[in-house]
Amino acid sequence: MTAFSGSDASTEHFDLTYYDPPAGLEKYVLALFHFEWDETEISDRHPGALGQLFLTPRGTGFVELGNRSDPIGGQSDGLDGEQAGAEAQMFSGFETASPFKMRGPWHSVGASLSPLGWAAFAGVPANTHMDRLVPAREFLGEEIDEFAGALCENYRQGTVSGEAACRALADWIAPRLQPVPPLHEALIEHTLSWLGSSLNPDVEPLFSKLKYSRRQTERLVARYFGFSPAALARKMRAVRAANLLALPQLNDEAEAEIAAAFYDQPHMIREIRRYCGYTPARLGGPDEPLFLTMLRMKNLDRLKHYRQIGTGD
Repeated sequence: MTAFSGSDASTEHFDLTYYDPPAGLEKYVLALFHFEWDETEISDRHPGALGQLFLTPRGTGFVELGNRSDPIGGQSDGLDGEQAGAEAQMFSGFETASPFKMRGPWHSVGASLSPLGWAAFAGVPANTHMDRLVPAREFLGEEIDEFAGALCENYRQGTVSGEAACRALADWIAPRLQPVPPLHEALIEHTLSWLGSSLNPDVEPLFSKLKYSRRQTERLVARYFGFSPAALARKMRAVRAANLLALPQLNDEAEAEIAAAFYDQPHMIREIRRYCGYTPARLGGPDEPLFLTMLRMKNLDRLKHYRQIGTGD
C-alpha cells in the first residue's frame, strides 16, 4: 500500500502530522491530520477558521462557545462534570477564538474541510452552525458513529496507526460527498480568489464580479463561509496577519502589507486577540500557541487562490 504524502509539524509538546488528501479529494479536504498531545492537563484557544470532521480516540474536555460549553470526545465525562460528547464531531467555524480544556492524553484524527468540502459533505449551511461543536451523526447519520467507534477502538488497541486512520477517514468521506450547484461552486471559487488576493481585500470587487445581486451575494457567501463578505475579510485578515507575525523573519513586502491592513498597531493587536486568542510575541505577547498556528495555517495555505505573502515566493 502506497504511503500517504505527509509533513511533520511536531514540537516538544505534541506530535502532529499532516497528510495530503488522496487524488480527487483535494477540492474538499485541505489536509488530514493525526495529532497526539500526551500531557494530562491541556488548555488553549482554537480559532476555528475552517470546518473540520475529527475523531477523538483519546482525551475528553470542552470548548467554551459564548455562554455555553460543548463537550469534546466521547470516551468519558469531561472536565468538572461536563457530559461526554461523541467520538466523531464537526464544526463549521467559530466567530472568535474559543478557549478549550482537555484532560489528556489527547489524540485526534481528522480532516480539515474547504468551504466546498463542508457544503458537499455536511450538507448544511455553514452560517447556521457557527459556534457549535456538533456530534457528526447530526449531519452524517448513525453510520458515522459505527465507523468512528470501530476506528477509535482499533487505534486504542494499537492495531491501526495514525496514518492508517487518516487513510480510512479519507476513504469514508469520498463516496459521501454530494454535488454542489455549479454556480454556487463558482461563487466559492471567486470568493476564495477575492479573499486570498490581499490581507485586506475591498468587498466591492467581489460584488461586481459575481452574477448575483448584492443581497444574494451576502446570503450565499454567509451560507458557504459562515460570514458575510465584510466579516469574513475581517476575520481572515487577523488570521493571516497572525501567521505572518509568527514567522522567524518577515520580508519588506509582508511588513508593508501588514502595516497597510490595520489602522495602527493597537488595532492589529485587538483584532488578532479577538480572532486568534493571543498577542504575537513580536508585538509584546507570550510565545504563540504553535499547535493552533500550524494547524490553522497549514490548512489555509492549501487554498489554491491564496497569494503567498512574506515567503519570497
